[in-house]
Amino acid sequence: MSRRLQINIIINPRKQVALKYLHIINDWIKMNKPQVDFTLCTFDADIDLKLLNNLRPVSEEETLTTGDLIVTLGGDGTILRISEKAALADLPILGVNLGGLGFLANTPPNRILEHLQQFISGEHEYEDRMLLEYQIKGKPEKFLAFNDIVFDKAGFSRVIEIITRVNGEWLNSYIADAMILSTPSGSTGYSLSAGGPIVVSGTEAFILNPICPHSLTNRPVVIHSGSIVEIQVYTEHSEMNIFRDGQKDGSFPSGSEFIIRKSDKVLKLVKFRDQNFYQTLRDKLHWGEDFRDKNRWSYLK
Repeated sequence: MSRRLQINIIINPRKQVALKYLHIINDWIKMNKPQVDFTLCTFDADIDLKLLNNLRPVSEEETLTTGDLIVTLGGDGTILRISEKAALADLPILGVNLGGLGFLANTPPNRILEHLQQFISGEHEYEDRMLLEYQIKGKPEKFLAFNDIVFDKAGFSRVIEIITRVNGEWLNSYIADAMILSTPSGSTGYSLSAGGPIVVSGTEAFILNPICPHSLTNRPVVIHSGSIVEIQVYTEHSEMNIFRDGQKDGSFPSGSEFIIRKSDKVLKLVKFRDQNFYQTLRDKLHWGEDFRDKNRWSYLK
C-alpha cells in the first residue's frame, strides 16, 4: 500500500482573505476525501479552528521538516519567510497569490483546488530555483538567500565603499548607498526596482547591482553563477547592515569582509503545464497593454 501524501498549508495571518480559502480547502477535502493528510500552520495566529476540522494544526517546525508539499496562502513574502528551511528540508512549495505581484506565488486564488488536485494526481513539475549563500570571511557559518543579499549603509546619511572582487579579480570599488546581489528569482524584486535587469529563472547567473552609485557609469553586472564574489565594506558610520530576503541579518563594523557564492541547495517551486515565466511577466507587468486614454486624441473624434 502506497504512503499517503502530506500537504502542509501555511498562511500569512495578516491577510484576512486567507481564512476564506482555508474554508474552501476544508470543504473540498470533506466532499472529495482525497487520500492525503492536510496540516495547517498559522504561526500561532488567533484563528478559530473549530470549523477547519479537516486540517490538522501543526507547529512551524513540523511544517518545515516533514511532508511532501508546502502550500502558502499569502504572497511572495510568505514564500521568502520559509524559503531557507524549505530548501534545507527539500520540501517543494506551491504558492497561492493573495498578495500583489506574486512572481513566486504563481497560483491565483480561483485555481487553488484545481492545482491541489493536479498535484495529488501527479500532473505537475518541479522548478529548481537557485539560492545564494554568504559567510563572513574567516567564519564557517553560511546563510542562504532565495531572492537577494543586500549590503546597506545602515540608515547613515553618507555613502559607503563596497570593494568587490569576482573570482579573486578586482571588479570595482563602488561608492554607493548599498549593493544588491540577486538571484534570477530575485531579479523581479528589489533589484528590478533599483534598475536591474530581469533574468529568466533557470539562468545560471546572478546580478551585482549597486544602489545609487556615485558614478553614472557604474551599472548592474550579470555574472556566472559559478563565480565567487568577495565584498568588503567601509563606512564612516559605526556599522553597516546586511539584509537577506528583505530581513535584517545583522550589523557589522567597517572593513568587514564577506564571501558570496551559489549554494548547493535549491528551492523547488511547483509549476503546472500551463504556467511559464514569460506569461507571468506579461501578466504581472501588464506588457502589451495600453493604459492611454485614446479618446482624448482629436483624430478619434
